[in-house]
Amino acid sequence: MRKTFLAIIILCITVSCNRAKDYQQVIHDPVLYSHLTGQLTEIMTFNIFTPPVASRVYAYSHLAAYEVMAKGDSNYASLDGQLKGFTNIPHPETGKQIDYPYASMIAMMEVGKTLTFSNATMDSIVNALKELAIEHGMPDSMESQSKAYGLSVAKAVLAWSKKDNYAQTRSAAKYTVPEEEGKWIPTPPAYIQAVEPHWRTIRSIVMDSANQFAPPPPATFSKDSSSEFFRWAKQVYDTVNNLTDEQKAIASFWDCNGFKVNIVGHAMFATKAMTPGGHWMGIIGIICKDKKVDLSKTIHTYTTVAFALMDAFISCWDAKYTWALIRPESVINQYIDPNWKPFLQTPPFPEYTSGHSEISSAAATVLEHLYGTEVSFRDSTERGWGWPDRPFRSVREAADEAGISRFYGGIHYSRSIAVAKEQGIRLGNYVMTKLQTDKQRTKLAAQ
Repeated sequence: MRKTFLAIIILCITVSCNRAKDYQQVIHDPVLYSHLTGQLTEIMTFNIFTPPVASRVYAYSHLAAYEVMAKGDSNYASLDGQLKGFTNIPHPETGKQIDYPYASMIAMMEVGKTLTFSNATMDSIVNALKELAIEHGMPDSMESQSKAYGLSVAKAVLAWSKKDNYAQTRSAAKYTVPEEEGKWIPTPPAYIQAVEPHWRTIRSIVMDSANQFAPPPPATFSKDSSSEFFRWAKQVYDTVNNLTDEQKAIASFWDCNGFKVNIVGHAMFATKAMTPGGHWMGIIGIICKDKKVDLSKTIHTYTTVAFALMDAFISCWDAKYTWALIRPESVINQYIDPNWKPFLQTPPFPEYTSGHSEISSAAATVLEHLYGTEVSFRDSTERGWGWPDRPFRSVREAADEAGISRFYGGIHYSRSIAVAKEQGIRLGNYVMTKLQTDKQRTKLAAQ
């Protein structure tokens, strides 16, 4: 975790370089919140959290921060009573000195620490945060009372998280690969068993059920070269065999493979990268900074997008394990070209529909609700993995590119990407319609 501790030092230097700043200027800086989210991403990357599991950590961590923030900002409404079984969130005690931004960060980090099992690392980050606050003039009593309140909200969120069926899925039966032709089978090079086959049983955050936005059935598997399904596979084969440099760059930029298996001679080793959800968390930080939004809106943005991400993974995984559709690599190797390889490494779970496409589309839809449809930005999230920045004219353009990247990578049929995009749009709109977070909007609607 050397990189994490280095990041803590850089964080401290960044926000405390101006000694004239008081604690409100330092702790209330939305960029600091984005830095802390980045630390959470780094911890999950280091510990190889799967994309669905990472989305769960983001959702609960940001929910804790949001609930604290909403108690201190009259423009935002608590989600107490709006989410399934999410009730009785603590209020601050009368007479206590609470710095809500500080308490929000404490709550977020406490939930993140608990769900990632990274006590020492997270405690070091929180201690650095405390030093910043005290150094810049936050009274000791305010610091301790704010921390206590943040921890009380975190405790309530964690208690709610324990009822989402996650623990039960850790001991559930392993996935049995169907013997039926056309169904998913493990793929090279490591032939890893199916990832999170029971994720659709996780309690959703905003959706009513895992299959609320179920896609239509995929084309029926067929080896007939004139069939729709075979044309899907042949399209992948032909495209990957003729990729342009730009298409390769797009596929690589959005790969976000948290556990890529590499084989060199007789040696096998894995390389890590952040999850696709982590990529969108990074985009949020960029947009919030570009737009110069305050801390409350920054927290609100992270929270609503995190909800969409978690529900999108539940929705997508429901489709994946409902249809258990075979991957292009398996079809092409068996019926077209036994020596063919995709440009990207095929992930270890069924094909239909595309997770990248659905979660990116859902995230972009939420961001469009919050910032409009013409938000341009420069995506620098992949610098740490050696990929150059990519400019986008809108979040929709970025989401569409994330989706098509999986086709260029040779790991998804184009139809799966298109269908997943529509799933994500519907889901994102539902999240923003169902949640009542804006008090002013709620009051106007009631009049």
